[in-house]
Amino acid sequence: MFNIITGILECGWISFGLAHAMPLWQILCYPLAYYLGKLFPKPFSLPKKLLFVFCSVTLIAAVILTFVPMPDIVRFVLTCLCLFLLSAVIQTVKDSIKSGEHSLLKRFFRVAGFALSPLAAFRPQIILFVAVVIAFCGLTKYTGKEYNFTAPDFKVGHSLAMLFHQLHYFCYTHITIAAVSLALSKQPPVIDALGYAFTRSPAAFGSIAGILIFSGTRIIYILSEHIFSHLTKKSMTIFYIGQAAVVVMLLSMSFITDTTLFIILWLFTGLCGGMVCTITKNVKPSEKYDKAPTTFSENAGCILGLLAAVLVSAFFGTYSPDIMLVCGAASKLAAILCIIITMQKEKKYDGIG
Repeated sequence: MFNIITGILECGWISFGLAHAMPLWQILCYPLAYYLGKLFPKPFSLPKKLLFVFCSVTLIAAVILTFVPMPDIVRFVLTCLCLFLLSAVIQTVKDSIKSGEHSLLKRFFRVAGFALSPLAAFRPQIILFVAVVIAFCGLTKYTGKEYNFTAPDFKVGHSLAMLFHQLHYFCYTHITIAAVSLALSKQPPVIDALGYAFTRSPAAFGSIAGILIFSGTRIIYILSEHIFSHLTKKSMTIFYIGQAAVVVMLLSMSFITDTTLFIILWLFTGLCGGMVCTITKNVKPSEKYDKAPTTFSENAGCILGLLAAVLVSAFFGTYSPDIMLVCGAASKLAAILCIIITMQKEKKYDGIG
């Protein structure tokens, strides 16, 4: 349930914002609030009692959102607060109970959460209440930690590469979901059987279609990562080819006007993006891989990417999705350069690679 609900919380309020014709920058604040919560438990750890307070505050806010009339801006702020607090609690509990690497099944459950996330556009308060119940239940099994801040041992090489990798992805992903959803809500579907759903509610149709396409990119990413992770002999060759292809596709997507072609390229970014698994696969045998700084780099990249998308969309409006695709391509190129420089240094000083 944790994986399903986190998928819904991350993307559900994108659908909600689209259904309520909110400004793009406000829509992107919802996933940003969720990812700010992922700073817990790394690098911040909180005691069990405080996490119970987080859940209680979220429950009270959800009740207020359900029964108390209020200005839209107050509703927006309260919803962001709920997403932040729920994310902090759920991520902390997940971190304490997980064992080993994420299984394929857990990752597919998360994708299922993405696919179900448009439900938040229709029953947002019910989603919040369900998430609060799941968080409370999870806390009953949480052993608890004292408040702590763990300073990550940030490594310039591979950690920086992972930061740029996450930065590239979160620069464009959520804003692309919104842009594709809006585009699909303004043109009849090419499949006639979907015409009825489109005519009933174009906004809802576009939102659901956009989320499902995004879910498709994640499925392709997961499967390709699983396949490429077993190709050990050519791991770095695969990485360079795949990531260079992502750069080309993102730049192409920034000026393509045909929606169908845009969606095809978006799906293919999942295939090539899955090749990033070769970064950690290459460094683990050299005993230079440390999960803690890598996790911090990934979380920082997520937040910085979404923050950039919020700021750009606030200033540039309808041009922002194309701008963020270019920013994503530039960040991906930076990740490639970090890996090239790091690998060359390792060859020179350690004889590795």
